[in-house]
Amino acid sequence: MINLCICVNFTLEDHTGAVDRILNLAKNVSGHEVNVYLVSRSRLESPFSLFLDSGKYYQIKNGIVKEQQYPLHIRFFFPGGTKLLQEILDRMARILTYSFSADVGLSYVIDPYFFVKLFYVCKKERMSLLQFEFPTPSLSSFLVKKLLHIPLVYDAHNIETERIRSTDNASGIYLTLTKLIENLSCKISDSIFVVSERDKKHLVSLGVPERKVETIPNSVEVNRFSRSSNNNKIRNQYQLENKIVLLFHGPLDYPPNREAVEILVNRLMPNILKKHTNVQLLLVGRNPPRISNPHITVTGYVENLPDYVAAADIALVPLLKGGGTRIKILEYMAAGKAVVSTAKGAEGLDLQNGKDVLITKNPDSNFTDLVLQLIENNSLRENMGTNAQKKIISLYSWKETAKKAVQDYGKVIRLYGEGSKNVQ
Repeated sequence: MINLCICVNFTLEDHTGAVDRILNLAKNVSGHEVNVYLVSRSRLESPFSLFLDSGKYYQIKNGIVKEQQYPLHIRFFFPGGTKLLQEILDRMARILTYSFSADVGLSYVIDPYFFVKLFYVCKKERMSLLQFEFPTPSLSSFLVKKLLHIPLVYDAHNIETERIRSTDNASGIYLTLTKLIENLSCKISDSIFVVSERDKKHLVSLGVPERKVETIPNSVEVNRFSRSSNNNKIRNQYQLENKIVLLFHGPLDYPPNREAVEILVNRLMPNILKKHTNVQLLLVGRNPPRISNPHITVTGYVENLPDYVAAADIALVPLLKGGGTRIKILEYMAAGKAVVSTAKGAEGLDLQNGKDVLITKNPDSNFTDLVLQLIENNSLRENMGTNAQKKIISLYSWKETAKKAVQDYGKVIRLYGEGSKNVQ
C-alpha cells in the first residue's frame, strides 16, 4: 500500500482546470491501493482565524473523500498572522516585479505555516511519497522530503514560464524569478509529471534528465460527460429550442479565457450571424463580463457543467494564450461534441485535425468557415463527435491515466529506496 500526500499552495475550493486535475488524479489513483492525502492552503475567512485556523486536510480512499482536522496545536500556530503576512508579502512581490495581476504568488514559495501542516500530515500518516502541484510549494516539499526521507514528485500542470510569458502583464523580473523556481522544482524532484509529450520535450531540452519525466496527461471522467446527459434541460431553461448552440466555458476572469470571450463576441459571432441567425452562444463560467446581445447567453458559474455541455451542438476554443493542455476540449470530446479550436487551444493533445476536431491556427475567417461547415452539416457534427469520444476513451480517460501514474509512483519509491541503500 502506498501512502501519497499531494500538496498545493492554494485552496481546493476553486473551480479551475488545475483543481480538476488534482482531484480527479487523487480519486482515481486511490482505487489502486494508494491512500491519498491532500494538503492545501486555507483561506483567511474571518478575524477569528487570525488566532485559530479552521483549515482541514483530506483523505481519499477508493474515491471517497473524508475531511480530517488538524490538531489544536497545529491550528494555533499563528495561522492567521502568518497568512496575513503572506498576503502582504505577495502584494509587495507583485509591485516589485511589476506583475500586479499575476496569478502566481511568488511569496508563497516561503510559507512557514504551510510547511508545518505538510510536515505534520506526512509524519502522522507515514507517507511513502510526496507530490507537489505547481512550483510554489517546492521549498516546503523539499524540506519535508529531506526530514522524512521520502521521494518527491513534481506535477507540472504546464511550463510555468511559458504560460506567464504569454500573459500581457508579465514583467522580466517576475519571469526570471519564476524560471528559477521552476528549474529548482525540476532539480529537487525524483520524478516529474507533465501533461503532454510537448512539455516533456521542452523540459528535456532544458537539461532535465529524460528518465525523470513522465507524461501523465490531463484526462476526463468519461461517464460524467457521456452523451446520455440531458440536453433538453438546459435548452428549455434558456429557451434554446430550435437553436444551434455554440459553447465556451471556463473561469472567465482568467486572462486567456477572457481574451477568447472577446474574440467570440466581437469577431466570430458577428460573422457567423451574417449567415445563420438561429445561432446562440452559451458562455459558462465564473466572473463573466457584462454582455448585452440577444444571441449570447451568459450563465456565470454552474454546478451541473455536463448538462450545459450536453446542450451544445458545437464547442468553440478560440484560445491564443495559456499553458499545458486544455481540459475543456477533453470534456467537449467526452460528451461527443464537435469542436473547433485554434492550434493553441489544442496544443499538446494527440488529436487528428479533420477527424477528432477541426483546428486552424488563428480565430480568423478560417475559424468562422469551420464553424459554418458544422452548422450546415449535421452528419459531419455527428461523425466528429463520435470520433472525438472514441479518442477520449482510448487516450484521455482518468481511469487509464491513473494506472500509469500508480506505476510511476511504485517505480519512484523503489528507485529512491535503492538509492538510499547505496548511499548507506
